Parts: sequence; C-alpha cells; structure tokens
Amino acid sequence: MRKWLFLLCLLLFADAWLLGELEERTSLDTLREAGIPEESFQKAGISKEESLLYIGFWKDLEYFPLAFPCEGEEKFFFENGWHDRRSFGGERFHEGCDIFGNRRLTDYYPVVSITDGQVEQKGWLPLGGWRIGVRSPGGGYFYYAHLSSYGRDFQEGDQVKAGELLGFLGDSGYGPEGTTGKFPPHLHLGIYVETEEDPEYALNPYPVLQFLQEKQKIFSY
Repeated sequence: MRKWLFLLCLLLFADAWLLGELEERTSLDTLREAGIPEESFQKAGISKEESLLYIGFWKDLEYFPLAFPCEGEEKFFFENGWHDRRSFGGERFHEGCDIFGNRRLTDYYPVVSITDGQVEQKGWLPLGGWRIGVRSPGGGYFYYAHLSSYGRDFQEGDQVKAGELLGFLGDSGYGPEGTTGKFPPHLHLGIYVETEEDPEYALNPYPVLQFLQEKQKIFSY
C-alpha cells in the first residue's frame, strides 16, 4: 500500500513539475512572439508574469518620448528608478522613470507621444505638475508629467498620433497650480494598465525607454 501511495505522490509531483515547465515555456514563447526583449526585463527585475502585462501595448510603441532640435543630436539620460522612495506628499514609491536632457532648460525639449492614442487626462496635479495622459490602442496608459507647456489646447477625448508634440519638458509640480523650480527639469514617464485587481496597475517604464532610445524624432523650432 505504501509503495502505491509513494508512486501516486511521485506521479502527482511529476505532473505538477511538467505543468509548471509548460506554463513557463508558454510564457516565454508569448513574450518572444510579441517582440519583448526578455533580457532587458530580467535585468530590470521584472518577472515573467508581470512582463506579460506589457504585451497588449508593446506593438503600439513608436517613439522615444523626448525629441532633440535639428541643429544637433542631444543625449537623454534615464535610470531604473522604479520604486525609489519619495517623500513629497507623504512617503511613497516612485511609479515611473525620470528622463533628463543635456541642458537643464525648461520649455526646450519637445515631449512627443510614444504611441497613437486618446487623451484621457490633462491639467495640473500637485505631484505631476502640468501633465497629460494618453491611452494607446493596446490599453497602455502613458503619463507624461512636469511639463512646462502643452503643444496645443488638448481636450479629453482628443486623438493623438505617435510622435505628435504633446508639450515641452519642464519642472512643474510639487505644489499648488503654477509651482515650478522644486527640482531639475525632467520628464516623468509613467505607464499603467488595467488588471482584474487594479484599474491603474503601474508598470516599470525602464525597459520601454531602453527599447525606444534609438527611435528619437528631430524637431525644427
């Protein structure tokens, strides 16, 4: 009897292991088919399960969110600051990635839409300053914050094209409407998706920016 129980347990364990291996292989195949750079996600500390949440909007990605002037190429700098601690407005985690230009200037670097999409939110937030949020066709919500100005008088519901001027990099935020100068000029990019548990689930934008960093637009202004 003990022998049969042992064999049954062994078979159950083998089935569970094979199922786990199959699910792992299926996840990897799905990510690769979507064109997601698995190595970048691993280095950023993003699990395979969470990587699957990027698939819906990955095909929408077209442009790096900052452009450079036509008179000379600019380098932009960003680090994996995901979940760094922040204190303004209370202790919290940083849900995004900050991008800086060579020149610490406001209203100089164009901020462009990474994807086609629809404007869902626009206006002032105490943390984000002048911000705009665009929902891509694949369901990703792209949040551009700390703008100095907007590219046009956007309204909620407006359609935008990938590469369209949304505004200019600035240093707005961390206070009541109109507050500036609390930090160096930069663009804060956040990415959110809807899940069964959370309608605004935050994803790490770092591998998205790595993927797009060679896809910058040139503006003449």
